[in-house]
Amino acid sequence: MIQELQAKGKKADGSGDEGNKSDNGGARELPRERWQRQCLVRMKAATWRRPIRRLTTTTKTDTVRVNIEKMLEQLSRPARLDGYSIYRVPASVRDSVDNKHYEPRLVSIGPYHRNKGHLRAMEDRKRLYLLRFLQDQHDDDDDDGSGRRDGLLQDCVGRVRKLEARARACYFESPVVDDGDDHKSSSSFVEMLLLDGCFVLQLFIQWFCGTTDPVFDVGWNLPLLHTDLLMLENQIPYFVLLALYDAYSHDPNRPPSARPKPSLTTIITSYFSEKEGRQPVTTTATEDAIDHLLHLYHSTFVMPPPDHLPAPVQADCGGKLPRTIRCAKELTLHGVKFVRKPETTNVLDVTFCRDTGVFQIPRVAIEDSTCTRYMNLVAFEQCRGEAAVAEKHLTSYVVLMDYLINTAEDVVILDRADVMENKLANEEEAAKFFNQLRLSSYINYDDHYLAPVYRDVDAFCRRKWPKYKAKFRRDYLNSPWAIFGFCLATTFAVITLFNTIVTILQTFFHLFK
Repeated sequence: MIQELQAKGKKADGSGDEGNKSDNGGARELPRERWQRQCLVRMKAATWRRPIRRLTTTTKTDTVRVNIEKMLEQLSRPARLDGYSIYRVPASVRDSVDNKHYEPRLVSIGPYHRNKGHLRAMEDRKRLYLLRFLQDQHDDDDDDGSGRRDGLLQDCVGRVRKLEARARACYFESPVVDDGDDHKSSSSFVEMLLLDGCFVLQLFIQWFCGTTDPVFDVGWNLPLLHTDLLMLENQIPYFVLLALYDAYSHDPNRPPSARPKPSLTTIITSYFSEKEGRQPVTTTATEDAIDHLLHLYHSTFVMPPPDHLPAPVQADCGGKLPRTIRCAKELTLHGVKFVRKPETTNVLDVTFCRDTGVFQIPRVAIEDSTCTRYMNLVAFEQCRGEAAVAEKHLTSYVVLMDYLINTAEDVVILDRADVMENKLANEEEAAKFFNQLRLSSYINYDDHYLAPVYRDVDAFCRRKWPKYKAKFRRDYLNSPWAIFGFCLATTFAVITLFNTIVTILQTFFHLFK
């Protein structure tokens, strides 16, 4: 068919009368022949258009590829899927709790809350602390200390500049401290690290040396500052603090026999121990492994569970471990007795005796600063990922307390047992606090340190006898008058029973006499 069309098309092209006549004596072109010639012309045109279509598709593909490459080149840091240490609290968590627990109220540390209006008042105090940090303390040739100050400043800037890329990579969100060009943004980021880092260091150094600050001696400022320093979003990398402290501590004129200066970690842990009325403790993590101040606090004061606690158990016969636990009110109805655990400072040291039903929980004080600290510690544990699931001990404790506390009645029960000291406005606020913590907490119910407690409590509540004993105590032994009435009724019942037995025996012996 195509060959016939091509042959007829050639005849039509070579006719010499512009296609209106055929080779046959100048006769007019028949409609059929004209239609065949037009089809052939269209086929040729379609053949020439095919490469153009392929070229257009390739061009579109190249445009998409170029756009993606430009987008990747605009990243301010190398793309990474792990290794972050300073996170933003997800919006889903913020929507379920109060934002005040995650946003600083006095001072900003790091890029996330920098230049916020209510925090700018502390920027002048930061600059003053930077000046104190750089002051000359060893140069006798320069009365105003400018020689030491200039040298220390140059050393600190050089150290922080070398750590800039590493510090940027620690933030889950790209730190943007300036909207200008890359060079200006880099300088602003280094300046921020230097200013905030020196402020934090000078704060701890002043405390260690016994120097007071009138600003932070104000009653409400110190608790706010203490809380702001332990917020997840309000951090700079710990290795930046170590580098600045190393530059500050370096003294070429210091004699070898002089007493070595304390480490930065020792100073910080001593500071928090005194402010919270704790005994001095040491962290279980090395300085190189610490991410930031909140991580240091977590590794120091959120102590791992005691060794005497049973290891997490596995379900028997393919079953699942209990994933919930009854509230305090229901547990008391089943015969469980809450007792404050004596002689322990570890809030995670929770135990339950399956035989006696005694639930021992260390005493915990609940106040506004405690709420914020727990919120950020739990958020820190949640951000550590599945690799550190075995270290989410505080999250497991928070989930347990949320199950125990549903209403204000549960708070009253734990308060009477001296397990909880509520310093909030009322019992409803304490219950709300643990309920909010639960919204931002996730644990692996098959592998956490309190799994044996869940199992033993569930097994105890399935027994009938403890429940009956608890009901008996609640109905007949709940007050002195109830006890007196019960004893009186028991006495009358015994006397009546005795008289009945005597009467029966007398009747029996009389019949057989």
